[in-house]
Amino acid sequence: LAQLIAQAGDSARGHEIFRTKGTCIKCHQIRREGKQVGPSLAEIGSKLTREAMFVSILDPSAGISHNFESYQAILHDGTIFTGLLISETDDSVTLKSAEAIERIIPKSDIEELLKQKISLMPADLQKTMTAQELVDVVQFLATLKKPSE
Repeated sequence: LAQLIAQAGDSARGHEIFRTKGTCIKCHQIRREGKQVGPSLAEIGSKLTREAMFVSILDPSAGISHNFESYQAILHDGTIFTGLLISETDDSVTLKSAEAIERIIPKSDIEELLKQKISLMPADLQKTMTAQELVDVVQFLATLKKPSE
């Protein structure tokens, strides 16, 4: 981790990797770009240090943001659905999958609804890029700050 933090990154390259090879844009939104599955990263540079960003990417289950906990619905027929709990009523639960697909599940079909300790964010994303590309992505994220900063 110390080696990654010590490396210099290229923000422009990091933005491109965020949008393409890193696949971050499939779940995170910045500047009205991307999907709303994981937390918005629009101002992440104001919220987390570079070190915390590396930890969040390398071990996403270490600290799951509030309201982004994953749930698993096990149905009576054995079918399993996993996703973010979007809403719950007396009659149904709505889960949003990692692909941003919302599914309304009647409670009468659910045998068990379990809160997961594992993030929907894959724990091996760094394997899809080089160490330098990971540093570049974090450098880009560090530039995403509140407008007043």
